[in-house]
Amino acid sequence: MPDAIQNTIQLQSDAHIVILTLTVELCKIFAQDESEKAIIAAINAIGHAFHATEAALFYINSEKSYRVCISGTEYPITLSEKRWIECARPKSTETLVTKLGSWSIPGIGKKLPAWLCVCLYTSGSESGYVFIGREAGEWSDNDVASLASLKMAIEPVVKIRHERAIEEWNRKNTEKLLAKNETRLRNIFEDSRDMFYSTNASDIITGINLAGATILGCPSKQDLLGKPFSTFLLNPADRVQFLERIAADGYIDDYEVIFKKHDGLSIFCLETAHTVKESDGTIIEIQGSVKDISNRIENERKLWKMNLEIAEANINLQKTHSIMIQHEKLASIGQLAAGIAHEINNPIGFLKSNSQTLEKYFGKLEKYWSECSTSRASSDLDSDMIQRMEKIFIEAKIIFAEGHDGFERIINIVSSLKNFSRVDSQDIMNSFDLNAGIESTLVVAWNEIKYVSEVRKNLGDIPPIVAHGGELNQVILNIVVNAAQAMENPPREGTGLIEITTRLEGDHVLLTIHDNGPGIPKKILNKIFDPFFTTKEPGKGTGLGLSISYDIIVNKHDGSIWVESEPGTGTTFFISLPVSGPHKVEKT
Repeated sequence: MPDAIQNTIQLQSDAHIVILTLTVELCKIFAQDESEKAIIAAINAIGHAFHATEAALFYINSEKSYRVCISGTEYPITLSEKRWIECARPKSTETLVTKLGSWSIPGIGKKLPAWLCVCLYTSGSESGYVFIGREAGEWSDNDVASLASLKMAIEPVVKIRHERAIEEWNRKNTEKLLAKNETRLRNIFEDSRDMFYSTNASDIITGINLAGATILGCPSKQDLLGKPFSTFLLNPADRVQFLERIAADGYIDDYEVIFKKHDGLSIFCLETAHTVKESDGTIIEIQGSVKDISNRIENERKLWKMNLEIAEANINLQKTHSIMIQHEKLASIGQLAAGIAHEINNPIGFLKSNSQTLEKYFGKLEKYWSECSTSRASSDLDSDMIQRMEKIFIEAKIIFAEGHDGFERIINIVSSLKNFSRVDSQDIMNSFDLNAGIESTLVVAWNEIKYVSEVRKNLGDIPPIVAHGGELNQVILNIVVNAAQAMENPPREGTGLIEITTRLEGDHVLLTIHDNGPGIPKKILNKIFDPFFTTKEPGKGTGLGLSISYDIIVNKHDGSIWVESEPGTGTTFFISLPVSGPHKVEKT
């Protein structure tokens, strides 16, 4: 036999012996040590057997951590999943040994010119990979065959070891979770402020927590065990009904029950319970919880009493509340009117200016036409054209005059709106021209008045007064509109008359508003300032207008308001206001 063949056979035989020896050594390592230290010993043995400069084993441990063990080190290294996959999986297949060129374990090992890689085992979606690197020389085919043989020999052992480690980890983890849940449930049972109990089929207490003893006022749980549950009820007969219901339904929720404490006091509770049954339906145990609601019952009693008091107070405050709401509505209307007046004022200004400019241009055009018509021969101009142009100029002057009058009326209305809707501070009163307020209010109310009544004003020479001008405008508006509506219904022949007079009387200003309407019947004359009193149809009045007016004049301005009326003749409202304003009020 040629020497080359004998050498090859000898090498193969030696390699086979080395692999067998390595397999035995690895099995011994894995049998003696279940920890990850065995993996370090294994990769050292593999590296030594293959005369590798560096060897590494990439694997996933039982706790799902991505690891690598490198020969010559003492501890495994934990990698991120992404980095682990980039290092291990692209370099090998599950069945073949792969030759790599120059490579290094990224960021960890040194770069070597020749590497072998093999998937050592696969378990489900997890695999382990062996890398061996050599600094000098290439890996031979015998080396590749030897590594493949090692994979085949050791794969079942490593795979079983890996799966057993996962099972052991899952078992320990499950035991920890069970222990944690048991502790949690025990804490819930013992530390709860609600009573938890269990009884046997005869309703004898077999288990109870510390809260149960506390609720019932017993020194310890032992004082309750072995006794019938009904012993601790104020009315033991209630337990019979409870047992009948839970036997029929298998559970009971929020059952109201009264317990008798050890010292004889009663406590109100809610009980929730369910049954534990044999397969044939026989009850073997009742498990339940009891919540002490005595404090809640007491609080509810106090709340009921408080609600009665609040309801009574609400009745007393209802009138005042409604008046306040009406005040807010009136204030909002005032703000809205002021905003509208402001918005109208701007365009009216430039419309008036443009109209005046147009009138000037038209005047120049008329002058130019006149000069042209007189300078040219009479035969050059048609007489009809001259007449038409003269007519246009005459009508234009009329149109411009009417436009000026219209603009002035709009400006006057806007000014009245702004004066009527003046917004006053809640506490600060200002100097107020009552006559000007009357004028502004009549402009605002004119649409209600103009079809039913004539207005006659006798406004005297009175000084400004200290007041909330906006609120006084509201009072005047209420009375004037009421007068107009009274004269409108029932219908009458001809128009009515509203007469407004102001005069100075000492240190007060007197305002009278008279109408020749149907008057107010004497039987209701003393009720007209009451909140919610109205003679109007439903939906047409709130009955708060005169009540609010009374509050504004009397309570806010230290004034007085009264009424005189004769059915069939008319009604007169008198309002007297101090010139210097109410006492003890901030003035500006």
